[in-house]
Amino acid sequence: MELRAYWTIIWRRIWLVALIVGVVALYVGYQYYHLRKTPGALTAYKSDVTIQVGLQASPDGTSSSFADNVTVSETLADALITSPILSSKEFDTEVSNQIGSDMSLIEQRYGSHPDLGDWHNTAAIGGALNSLRSHSLVTVSATWPTPAGAWAIANAVGEVSTAHICTYLEYVVSKKASCSSSASSALPGVTAQVISSPTDAAPVPGTSANKQTLLFLLLLVALIVGIALAFLADYLDDRIYSKDDALNLLQLPLLGEVPRPPSAGRTRPHRTPSSAA
Repeated sequence: MELRAYWTIIWRRIWLVALIVGVVALYVGYQYYHLRKTPGALTAYKSDVTIQVGLQASPDGTSSSFADNVTVSETLADALITSPILSSKEFDTEVSNQIGSDMSLIEQRYGSHPDLGDWHNTAAIGGALNSLRSHSLVTVSATWPTPAGAWAIANAVGEVSTAHICTYLEYVVSKKASCSSSASSALPGVTAQVISSPTDAAPVPGTSANKQTLLFLLLLVALIVGIALAFLADYLDDRIYSKDDALNLLQLPLLGEVPRPPSAGRTRPHRTPSSAA
């Protein structure tokens, strides 16, 4: 019985519930539309490339301790993922330039005029890179709005690291800032090689994927608030709508009830007496 009374209250103020939910629904729809139109907001793509950081053979033919090489290599790999190298303007500019040089390779893989996104934006490239390491192995992940762009960035990171890692990582700063072995004939240089080629771009949640859930929760909150306001408005309303309201208010027995008059244009049907057989 109480459930029926609750539903009566809600139905009496259904316009209030519909107004609140409708306004919030318009806002949610507007925000969701922009999320769908923003590349990478709801769905992005990730490609991984694994490189190994180590030391070159000594130019003078001497060999250092294997344990020392392992320790230095792991230290250099840790420096690569903990320092701002991957997000630096210099590194990301080289990655962007490398993508331009690899355009024929990218077109062979993804067809002519592949959608690479804003690959000229070096700041966006830096924000798309994440890394982790296992000993001297570093896995760099490129998360991008398009699958072709994610693979192209990961591939360029591997190529730039292989060719120019010594300009960003060095365990001894020599007087001559050069990657060549002549900078220090007694010390091996830092090198990197690609261990695992860039993986095929796989879909992952976008940067604003959690906002989609928040929008649906906002709709649910609007419905709850609308129902709560409907009950509040009914509580503050002292008008009598039914005999049950009169009984609850006056606490007196009900002796009779006057029926509602028929609506305009409608008359009560006349009963015709049945003829006797």
